[in-house]
Amino acid sequence: MASSRVILPIALTIALSAAPAWAQIEPAASAGSAPLTGFFVTTPTPEFAVSLEDGVSIPVSLQNIGLTPQRAGFDVSGLPEGWSWTLRSSTGASSVSAAIVPPDSTQELTLDITPLEGAEIGSYDFALQAQHGGSTISLPLTVTLSESEAGGVDLEAELPALRGAPNSTFTYRMDVANNSGEDALFNLAAETPPGFAATFKRGFGSEQITGIPVAARSSERITLELRPASGVPAGSYPVRVGVVSGELSASVDLQAEVTGTPDVRIVGPNERLSGNANAGATTNFPFLIANTGSAPAEELRLSGSGPSGWTVEVAPETLDSFAAGTTQEIDVAITPSEQAVAGDYIVTVRASGGGTSESVQFRVTVQTSTIWGIVGVAVIAIAVLVLVLAVLRYGRR
Repeated sequence: MASSRVILPIALTIALSAAPAWAQIEPAASAGSAPLTGFFVTTPTPEFAVSLEDGVSIPVSLQNIGLTPQRAGFDVSGLPEGWSWTLRSSTGASSVSAAIVPPDSTQELTLDITPLEGAEIGSYDFALQAQHGGSTISLPLTVTLSESEAGGVDLEAELPALRGAPNSTFTYRMDVANNSGEDALFNLAAETPPGFAATFKRGFGSEQITGIPVAARSSERITLELRPASGVPAGSYPVRVGVVSGELSASVDLQAEVTGTPDVRIVGPNERLSGNANAGATTNFPFLIANTGSAPAEELRLSGSGPSGWTVEVAPETLDSFAAGTTQEIDVAITPSEQAVAGDYIVTVRASGGGTSESVQFRVTVQTSTIWGIVGVAVIAIAVLVLVLAVLRYGRR
């Protein structure tokens, strides 16, 4: 019987994307001879680094090429004292110590290594031993233990500082990175200024959430929508967002800069938008103008317009700087046309400039002059008198 020989490869790190480590028993075919046959033990990850808090899981493949069913028993050599190992099969068995591989088949296994609690940082060499047909083949492996990542979770904002108007929505997108070795459900919280409303959403979705699951060694994107309180003054407002799952926690500081905007409102006399006027006569109406916004209205222009032939004058015509939160009385002088007949007419009063505009429609009820009424009555009376005199003088004929 031909003697068995062991061929061992040079272990390469995953980062170099090298060919997987492998070990072979049984003679390999030479050039020009029969097809390759043999029993192989391989792994795509012969060298790797993990944090102290994580376990190690190494995929292992057993490959039988052109041989009868092959049985192999397993052991791990070179592990430091206190470390443990378990070999699992793809069929779901929690622990195996031997495996049989049919001809031209591959058996997938997973080697779990559990370092001793408190193990020192550094690199450790060990080997998976496969006892096969009276010989032992060895698959060399190396694991490097590193410091655990602080907190086990990172929270990073894409744009931590945003600017907008008081009526806008501030949208922050953040990534939650779970650096631990276990899946985790992170609760979400936001510390906002009084009156601000905050809602969380997953990624670019529309459903509101209060927590998000993140798989081990992966990340998820969340969106925070922040709406300022109504009438909030201009300024910079701090916001803190936090995620927590058990002992894992992280936070990020955000900034919302609210830019001030003026908001002008015009109110009619006694909060009414209607009044009476006489044709051809000027009537003054005391209007109120208010800035309910969060910034001054600069160079505000006041004006009015009415039907053809009417005169509408607003005093003052301009306000150089109309402060936020203030109210001022303005005078609107309306003169209907002398030919205006009795009825209702619409006059428009406007304010514009400084990044804002406002207009209101004021209904004016026109009444004819009393003098013209008296003249009309007199004309009718004279006409009646003339008719009576004519009847008295010529009636007998």
